[in-house]
Amino acid sequence: MGNSIWYREDPVYISMSNGLTDVFINVLVLSGSRLAKTDDEKRLIVFLAGKDQTVVGIGTVGFDICEMPWNIDNFSENKTFLLNVIQSAKNKLGWETLDYTPNEELLFPVLDEFSFLILKINASDIDTGWLEEWIAEAESDDPILCGFPKCEKHGTLLSCFGCQVCNN
Repeated sequence: MGNSIWYREDPVYISMSNGLTDVFINVLVLSGSRLAKTDDEKRLIVFLAGKDQTVVGIGTVGFDICEMPWNIDNFSENKTFLLNVIQSAKNKLGWETLDYTPNEELLFPVLDEFSFLILKINASDIDTGWLEEWIAEAESDDPILCGFPKCEKHGTLLSCFGCQVCNN
């Protein structure tokens, strides 16, 4: 069992083992948490941090990139931000806080595939109601409603499940 990330308009998808999924999410959340400045950027990283198999379940955190919390009004900026997050993850931004060394031979091709999917997505592909629904369903103590707190140890934005890196 593993996880997949896909773009609904394309038959191409990323397939990862559960272990690689954890590493993939960890490095994106580490990098993104350090780069995110706007609420839109922080929501994208919190979304990724919520893909926590330790809490949600092994093999259950795959997603369609069209259902990420994109802000349609700032789509181009959000897309550029996420591409920078991916490149910064490859540049090992935040890795010094990990208690392991990611296997670059396995990880980097998956980061490249994710970048390829992000490059392909268009604003017209976005599920525009998803962002509003995600925010509306958030509990009052959800980090997306509480100023986007960070983990003191890893400097990562927290999801409703806590720190994705601590949990893994």
